Amino acid sequence: MKARELIDRYNKGFRDFSEVDLSGENLSGAGLTEIVLNNADLSETNLSGSTLNEANLYGSNLNTSVLYRASLSDANLCEADLNGASLIKADLHGARLERTNLKDADLTGANLNAASLVNSDLTGANLSCVSLVGANLEGTNLTEAFLKGANLDGAKLNGANLQGANLSGASFSEANLSHANLSASDLSHANLYAANLSDALLSKADLSGANLSNANLNDANLEEADLNGAFLIDAQLGRAHLDGANLSKSNCYKADFKGAYLRRTNLNGANLNGTDFANASLQTIDGENNHHPEYIAD
Repeated sequence: MKARELIDRYNKGFRDFSEVDLSGENLSGAGLTEIVLNNADLSETNLSGSTLNEANLYGSNLNTSVLYRASLSDANLCEADLNGASLIKADLHGARLERTNLKDADLTGANLNAASLVNSDLTGANLSCVSLVGANLEGTNLTEAFLKGANLDGAKLNGANLQGANLSGASFSEANLSHANLSASDLSHANLYAANLSDALLSKADLSGANLSNANLNDANLEEADLNGAFLIDAQLGRAHLDGANLSKSNCYKADFKGAYLRRTNLNGANLNGTDFANASLQTIDGENNHHPEYIAD
C-alpha cells in the first residue's frame, strides 16, 4: 500500500491496517492516532514527526525505520522489530515495548517515562540522555548499551542485564536494580541514591565518584570494583563481596559493612567514621599493596 492511499482511507474513518506493507514509504508528519498496524511491514519507513499516539503496532516490522520526533505515547509496540531504528527525541511515554527488539536502535533524548520494556532487547542501543523515569525494564537486555546521562529515577531494572553498559553520569535515584548484572559497566559519577542494588553483580564495575548514599548493596558482588571517591554514606553493604575493590578516598560515613568480605580491599584515605564492620572479613591494602592484618575482623 502507498502512503497516500493509507492516509486517504484513515481520513475516511478506517483504522485497521493490520499486516499492510508500507515498507520504504514516506509517512513523515502524518496524524495516525489510534491506528491499528498489527504485524505490518514498516521497515525503512519514514515516520519522522508522525503522530501515532495509542496506535497498535503489535508485532510490526519497523526495522531501520525513522521515527525522529515521532509521538507514540501509550502506543502498543510489544514484540515489534525496531532493530536499528532511529527514535531520536521520540515521545514514547507510557508506551508498551515488552519483548520488543530494539538492538542497535538510536533513542537519544527520547521520552520513555512510565514505559514498559519488560524482557526487551536493547543490546548496543543508544539511550544517551533518554528519560526512563518510572519505566519498567525488568529482565531487559541492555548489554553494552549507551545510557550516558540518562534519567532512570524510580525505574524497575531488577534482573536486567547491563553488562558492559556505559551508564556514566546516569541517574538511578530510588531505582530497583536488585539481581541486575552490572559487571564491567561504567557507572562513574552516576547517581544511585537510595537505589536497591541487593544481590546485584557489580564486579569490575567503574563506580568512581558515584553517589551510593542510602543505597541497598546487601549481598552485592563488588569484587574488583572501582569505588574511588564514591559516596557510601549510610549505605547498606551487609555480606557484600568487595574483595580486591578500590574504596580509596570514598566516603563511608555510617555505612553498614556487617558480614562483608573486604579482603585485599583498598580503603586508603576513606572516611570510615561511624562505619560498622561487625563480623566483616576486612584486610585492607594501602597504596603500596602492604597487607594490614590489624584490620581483620573475622
